[in-house]
Amino acid sequence: MKIKPLLECTIDLSDPITELSAVISAVIANHPDKQADILRALDDEIGRALAVTESEVIVEETEA
Repeated sequence: MKIKPLLECTIDLSDPITELSAVISAVIANHPDKQADILRALDDEIGRALAVTESEVIVEETEA
């Protein structure tokens, strides 16, 4: 058996920015020595998701 600290969240999807920001803040507050690493990794993931989203918009615009 592994014992792990867990954070369980319920996110109100009608306010995603505030809700996701609160989750990120809660997670990094529990990892003061890894905050920069966590935020950089999230920045990379967000950048990839944004690139995909933007490329889909470009494809849709060229098809219209």
